[in-house]
Amino acid sequence: MKLTIDNLGKITHSELELNKLTILVGDNNSGKTYITYSTYGLLKNWSDFINYSSFKSLETRLKSEGQITLDKAELISIVAKSITFDSTNFQKRIRDLFNDKEKIFAEAKVKLEFDTPTVFKDSERKIQIGEKISFEGKLTSNTLSISYTKEADNDIDERLFKRVLGDLFTSLVFDDIFPDPIIITAERLGISLFYKELDERKASLVDSLQKLENTEIEYHPLDMFMSMSAYYATPIRDHIAFTRNLDNIKKNNSKLDSGYSMEIIKEILGAEFKKENKQDIRFYTKNKKNNKFDIPLYLASSSARCIVDIYFYLKHIAKEGDILIIDEPESHLTLKNQRLMAKLIASLVNLKIHVFITTHSDFLVKELNNLILLSNDFKEKETWLIKNKKDYSDSDKLNHKDISVYQAKNGQLDKLTVSHKGIEVPFFDDEINNLFTVSSDLDYLID
Repeated sequence: MKLTIDNLGKITHSELELNKLTILVGDNNSGKTYITYSTYGLLKNWSDFINYSSFKSLETRLKSEGQITLDKAELISIVAKSITFDSTNFQKRIRDLFNDKEKIFAEAKVKLEFDTPTVFKDSERKIQIGEKISFEGKLTSNTLSISYTKEADNDIDERLFKRVLGDLFTSLVFDDIFPDPIIITAERLGISLFYKELDERKASLVDSLQKLENTEIEYHPLDMFMSMSAYYATPIRDHIAFTRNLDNIKKNNSKLDSGYSMEIIKEILGAEFKKENKQDIRFYTKNKKNNKFDIPLYLASSSARCIVDIYFYLKHIAKEGDILIIDEPESHLTLKNQRLMAKLIASLVNLKIHVFITTHSDFLVKELNNLILLSNDFKEKETWLIKNKKDYSDSDKLNHKDISVYQAKNGQLDKLTVSHKGIEVPFFDDEINNLFTVSSDLDYLID
């Protein structure tokens, strides 16, 4: 899947192909966050790129026949016609995505390209309109059947009919093509710390609105609401919503075998999390050797608060095909734990979760390089693994073909080299070489 972004803040032009692991590096204020948020917004709102007019013939047939069946060739034909690479709908959405009140991104454009699928995953969907109208679709063995039923003279508006039919078709056919995005923003430290206060402010707002009935003061409710609203971009709002919704999220259990990933998280933290009630996320350990404790999240270390969302995502809702977007996963981690974070990322990729990260950490990238090297077949590999079994296993390996790395620079994205020997990042290497050169020169002069 390829994204093209133009005229977005400092990004004049960039092309980005999503891989199983996509890494974005670059200097501060080089546009990495703009690209990250645009990627999230596009994947969340991929239906903006659907041309609903392409379903006109299906609409006509379904209305007259009540049920239609499409074979594989017809499916591929309609899919090819229904995608529009340049979306005017998403063009309008970009400003809302960034909460751009000053029209800074008025000229921004995002383009989407992907290969037309030739194989379709079996699935079923039903859309109910009131009590008497329903649409049902079933995709099996690359054949799609859609039925439309209604009672008596009940009918719906033509535009609504087209929209519902389009939504049914796309949810059956495209859901498996577009990964579900989950974003963990760089603001996660504050979100994990202040999410309770956000809920308290929301409760205070509701309480104040209710009290307006018993006052003679002329005060419009909208004024109160706007005075308490924040200038958050959509990805940050969604991240806040994820954290506030943990009570419902914890009712689910992920079907993925994420035991190894959870072991890495516990090794980073030396503890784990629990959500006991609507008030508290707690950070605890039962291990007496680690000074057994059970404390609320706001008293935990910054590293714990930065990983809490990954923990609950992985434990409760993670599934194959998701794309987990993490802004600076190394944030607030020691060098040792940055290396463990690299192993955690590799474990997610090996669980068939797509991962998209931005990073400033040379340590994280260097450890990813080690995991790429580990994927090679070489003499005495088994001996090396036995010798280093405390730190590495065959489960840690990463295939270099599954990794794409881009550097934001001068308003564009440069694709960096990834080979079976690892990732080349001149942005890191040049600075490190310069640092050692200065250190060596000064040391020599002093001696």
